[in-house]
Amino acid sequence: MKSINQFYRFSFSLFLCLQFKINAQNISTELSLSPIFSNHMVFQQKNVNPIWGKANPGANVVVEASWGESSKSKTDKNGNWMAKLKTPSYGGPYSINIKNGDNQIILNDVLIGEVWLASGQSNMEWKMNHCNGCIDNQDYEIANANYPEIRMFNAPMDLSGEKIYNQNWKIANPQNIVDFSATAYFFARELNQKMNIPIGIINSSWGGTRVEAWTSPKKLNEMNPTNHIEHLEDDNFEQTQIKYRKFNDSIIKINQKNFGFEIFKLPSDKAIVESNWHEYKLKDDDFFKLDFDDSDWKKIKSDPVFENTLFFENLYTKEHASLADGIIWFRTKFDVGNPELEYHLIFSNGVDDSDQTYINGQNIGNTFLHLDERNYSIPLGLLKKKNNELAVRLTDWMRGGGFRGPVFLISDRDSIPLSFENFKYKHQALISNNYLMVHNYSSKEFEKKLVGGKNKILKTYNLNNPNEYSILYHRMLKPINPYGIKGVIWYQGEANVSNYKDYSVLLDGMIKDWRSLWNYDFSFYFAQIAPYIYSNTENSQGLRDAQRKVLNITPKTGMAVLLDIGEENDIHPRNKQDVGKRLALLALKRDYGFNIIDSGPLYLKHELKNGYIEVEFDHIGSGLTAKGELSGFEIAGSDGVYFPANSEIKNEKVHVHCDRVEEPKNVRYGWKNFFKATLFNKENLPASSFTSEE
Repeated sequence: MKSINQFYRFSFSLFLCLQFKINAQNISTELSLSPIFSNHMVFQQKNVNPIWGKANPGANVVVEASWGESSKSKTDKNGNWMAKLKTPSYGGPYSINIKNGDNQIILNDVLIGEVWLASGQSNMEWKMNHCNGCIDNQDYEIANANYPEIRMFNAPMDLSGEKIYNQNWKIANPQNIVDFSATAYFFARELNQKMNIPIGIINSSWGGTRVEAWTSPKKLNEMNPTNHIEHLEDDNFEQTQIKYRKFNDSIIKINQKNFGFEIFKLPSDKAIVESNWHEYKLKDDDFFKLDFDDSDWKKIKSDPVFENTLFFENLYTKEHASLADGIIWFRTKFDVGNPELEYHLIFSNGVDDSDQTYINGQNIGNTFLHLDERNYSIPLGLLKKKNNELAVRLTDWMRGGGFRGPVFLISDRDSIPLSFENFKYKHQALISNNYLMVHNYSSKEFEKKLVGGKNKILKTYNLNNPNEYSILYHRMLKPINPYGIKGVIWYQGEANVSNYKDYSVLLDGMIKDWRSLWNYDFSFYFAQIAPYIYSNTENSQGLRDAQRKVLNITPKTGMAVLLDIGEENDIHPRNKQDVGKRLALLALKRDYGFNIIDSGPLYLKHELKNGYIEVEFDHIGSGLTAKGELSGFEIAGSDGVYFPANSEIKNEKVHVHCDRVEEPKNVRYGWKNFFKATLFNKENLPASSFTSEE
């Protein structure tokens, strides 16, 4: 009997084990697609297009398209599958049926046409309704955006990797167009109107980001740029994040021990940070109060538009550049003629990034938004005639920060400028990898400790910062790879003005990196950054020239010159129509065979003549011409000192001379942060700024 009972117990146990195994095998991984595949999508024509998703490990997946093509795939051990569909010439709408046993997904209203990836920073991100008046003829353009054959997929600005699952392709109509990238939409519209075929745009852009964030760790390590650090590894991004979180925790502890920082952990949820950032108590409860003693605070000695720099004159180096992320308080005093008037406090061109603003100890405004102009109403009765006090807690979340334009009070009777020379400041906290590191040093002590002390602030790897090395390559690019594309349009560079000397190498490397990721030498067209008044220490003309030089080192590239549409006090030009059209000219000529002029004049070479320099250009079209007086040319001798020069167009070349330079050697044009183009070809495309110096 005992042996029989043992047998039954053994049999029952075996049954349970087998049943558990069978049930485990029947646990279903639901058939799914990568989120970039949805209704209304556009597939690249005449191409073998990858389509991918997840299902049970070892499952068979069949993909059938209504244009007559089909493909089969089998999932790997992790449940990933990829099939490839051939596409005919443009057309549609079609449907695609993805099946795995009884499970199926049907995609409807699929068009076949031309697909372009649009990427870069804020001038590519800039939506059709980003703000009121952000785009020329904004209301008209939105109301008339009825282009059913133009579709866009927006990769969300999200480092968690989760929000992309809520995205889908959108049709260009007045309701959807408000979320379209303006530059990319105008590019697509030009192609659609000229070729009458469907155009799909994948928009993966993020404002304020540098090219290094969009480049893989492997490529960055190969290039070893000036700001080189150890980068995220390429193998498994999720596992690498765990490693770097542990690394960051140890660095935070070291900094806390060496510097005595008080550490505040910010929530990882951006929405919580945005709603609660102004409530943090950071040992600065008295800084906004009337008659607060700021005698040990420092006076501003450099440009308050301190993008990529700090006020600490002896501190700023590339090693310390990341320390610009943090909190700085500012205080100043001012008088008003008639305190009974209704005044507004204006931060023209905004603050980089966020502010809490107080007058005479009372909070008059809190704004989290980056760069938007502040216009704060000052309550009646708050002002007095003499010694009013303005206090601003400025929080910079990434890269550099500061006031991006003049600060003044305005009423219906007068305007009172607040000179930055009268501002005092105190650095209060660093922001590193979602930690606020608050110190109680005076500005002088803090600078001395960083520059002359034994200790060194160690840099964490900020997994919550879109400007970290390679992070957008992992989070914004890989999720859409290897979707079939014709090419890329790119509008970025403003965030790299501070290291413009590296930019030619960096952009060339990124382009090659992306082509390697897609395993395809696609066309890559970029917008040269528009002129704008950067800070006195920055050289955006050098960045523009670095972009121009990429054309000579990287095949299948083209550049849309924007030297005529920049705005002196706005880094985001409203004329996005011409940006899109000029990028489209490059594609129409080089990819689609249109017989057009696709570029403004580009410096080719110069010759030294008897007392003058003769400059020759490429892409002159039907001839060179000037708008207004031909100006902006300068020449220098062997001493490298440039002088403004007279210039004239002769025989489709430009002759440049200056009586102060007897033996000219080099020439340059438009060599300022802000410059309005004067030289064009007769097709109305502006010449690029340049310098003949290597």
